[in-house]
Amino acid sequence: MEPKEWHILLNRLSLICILIPLLVLALIQKLPFMLYAKKPLWNERIDIPFIWSGFRQSKVKVFLPVAIAATSVAFMPFVIRNGWGHVQEIWLFALAFSFINVLEEIIWRGVLLSRFSEQLGDRWAVIVTSAGFGLQHYSLGFPWGVCIAFALGGLYFGGITIKSNSLIPVVVWHTWMNVLMIFSGLLL
Repeated sequence: MEPKEWHILLNRLSLICILIPLLVLALIQKLPFMLYAKKPLWNERIDIPFIWSGFRQSKVKVFLPVAIAATSVAFMPFVIRNGWGHVQEIWLFALAFSFINVLEEIIWRGVLLSRFSEQLGDRWAVIVTSAGFGLQHYSLGFPWGVCIAFALGGLYFGGITIKSNSLIPVVVWHTWMNVLMIFSGLLL
């Protein structure tokens, strides 16, 4: 891997510096670290397009593969533009980045969503953590338009976490999205 790739991985690994104080705080306050570290409720219903309201409903177990397929279709032109050679060169970095970046989900949809849900209720917790998720990406150097897209994605990630009562569906979706972002050239 190149120095730029190591810099990105170490930057993402620094999320541990956020996670450790959150763990200590939970221990001090005698609160569960996160509410969503459990098996998903795959048959829970999600309203489309706004999780809690919409003109159609879907179960989490149906929504997730559709969301992954839609994400794949959206990124595929960029992946194809970069070519198979790019994928072959960068696959190890894509896997490492995606694995480390699960820390984002543990922080935003695991710990913070749990705490805000207890204080503000589920919907406000999703809004607050989604805004924070978008702003975090601005601090990483992404343009505002991309950060707004991340915040909107955070609304879905948070809503699905609450509806499924688990981090697993969003970790799978977010991990795949990160792989595609690397292959598409968005992050490198």
